[in-house]
Amino acid sequence: MKYILGIFFCLALSSKSVQAQKLSNSTDSLSYALGQDLASYLKKMELPLNKTLLMQAVSDVLDGKETLLKDEEREGVIRAGLMKIQEEKNAGLKKASQDFLDQNKKKPGVKVTPEGVQYEVIKEGEGLKATLEDTLTVHYVGKIYTGEQFDSSYDRGEPLELNLKSMIEGWKIGIPLMNKGSKYRFFIPHSLGYGERASGPIPAYSTLIFEVELLDIKSPNENAI
Repeated sequence: MKYILGIFFCLALSSKSVQAQKLSNSTDSLSYALGQDLASYLKKMELPLNKTLLMQAVSDVLDGKETLLKDEEREGVIRAGLMKIQEEKNAGLKKASQDFLDQNKKKPGVKVTPEGVQYEVIKEGEGLKATLEDTLTVHYVGKIYTGEQFDSSYDRGEPLELNLKSMIEGWKIGIPLMNKGSKYRFFIPHSLGYGERASGPIPAYSTLIFEVELLDIKSPNENAI
């Protein structure tokens, strides 16, 4: 929050007036460099800003003029504004993710579990089905529903050994549908994946797509094949 406030106090010139000047001395260079750095940071935040009012606020403070907001109001306004922007962004992400699922389930071959995991069979195996008690060996590719890949055991050149109890809910629901030797494609809603928060390269509210190949099952059941 303090860094954001610093941005508003340091951007003192409008873009039109800055373009008309040259960097004649070290003060000019420092002034421009600070403005460039802070403006780049502000731009990355992707905030809907009124640049005229932004510059007015900076000018008013640096010139010692009376500001439109009292000091005790300012932080509350910033906090509420950023919260509103984040809520709107989250609503957009959630809607886009759900729209994908709504359209995807209409495709031929796509099935839906009672919990909401969508899946399609790429190859059906003939071995036993996996359970939550088994240790599994799988190859997989993980993508965000928009197409960006975030993980792949194929790219690493070795399969993953895992226990389903440690995996996301979508895997706990989907993988037990598979026989050993099967390859399925799963479409997992955010509520059964990484939820409402971003996780590394995975944005919040993301529907996830996994292609999973079940290579082996190490089961306490002596009849596992």
